[in-house]
Amino acid sequence: MNPLRLLGPFPPPYGGVAVHLVRLLEALRGKGLAAEGLSQGGVPDGVTHVRRVGVFDLVRRRPIHYHTDEGNARWMMLFGAAWRLLGVPYVVTVHSFRDRPEFRRRSWTRQLRNAYRGARAVVAISEDVRADLVDRLALDPASITVIGSDLPISRWEYAAPLPAALPERWRTAAVRVVVNAGRLVRYNGQDLYGMDLVAQAVEGLPDDVATALVVGEIVDQELLAFLHDAASRNPQLMIVRNLDGPLLPVVAHAHIVVRPTRTEGGRSLTLTEALELGRWAIGSDAVERPGGTRLFESGSVEALRQVLHDVVLEVQHGRMPERVQAPAYSVDELLAVYRRSFS
Repeated sequence: MNPLRLLGPFPPPYGGVAVHLVRLLEALRGKGLAAEGLSQGGVPDGVTHVRRVGVFDLVRRRPIHYHTDEGNARWMMLFGAAWRLLGVPYVVTVHSFRDRPEFRRRSWTRQLRNAYRGARAVVAISEDVRADLVDRLALDPASITVIGSDLPISRWEYAAPLPAALPERWRTAAVRVVVNAGRLVRYNGQDLYGMDLVAQAVEGLPDDVATALVVGEIVDQELLAFLHDAASRNPQLMIVRNLDGPLLPVVAHAHIVVRPTRTEGGRSLTLTEALELGRWAIGSDAVERPGGTRLFESGSVEALRQVLHDVVLEVQHGRMPERVQAPAYSVDELLAVYRRSFS
């Protein structure tokens, strides 16, 4: 097979798709595949074979694997049209496909449907994402392969230092909780990542507990103001901005990792890596979660508060979970997709 190009938002910023791309590139090269990363985002220090994408990269007739979601629909339409015209073979992985107002416009969905139909293969990271693609674009479900985005932690992440942006109070707390949101944004009128739930649920936790809310892009300033107000009233709650590296060192330093999202495309890379590191993982039941996750009713502050209290007690008594090995089968499944699509 010809050398493969991975196109997507490599870090920084350090979102779930970005870190997935770093892990996938390392895993593919570890399998002996000549792969390189073409970044629509940044170029992470210490990661080889990644560079910013250029126009010439997009028109070369070499296999390309594009990673996208509903927020990048315009790019998908543009790339799909160009690649079909130029005969560039492409595979697409969809990390989420939530509803957007544009999807109600026939001309829009027709162009987007054509872009997906022109791919040699379409990969959804979960059954929910496949169902969303079928529902919103009328794609044939048999044409979509479901392959989870779980991948073993990369060597690059293991080598990363604890970010300087973390407050000393959190670094030295006896019980450390971390919650991350790639973006502060609303979905169906509510905080998509559920940071508002955490800000309320941590009220009343023991004094030796510190909670860091690690926030990426700010889309909704009102949500940020709500979190700042909660932090001003609770010194155990801290907002961390501009994290200068991957989340993994923060997860490794934490005792408890919370993923309170009201919806998302897959099981959560954050929870998977927490379990892989032997940390307590708490997740909403909005979507399927990796085995070993302590679940709470999505959207319920009281349910989250109860689970947090229970898990904090475990940490205080020196009890931490066993490490759970992350699955590596997804790499082999993708290699099979590449062989069918590009050979």
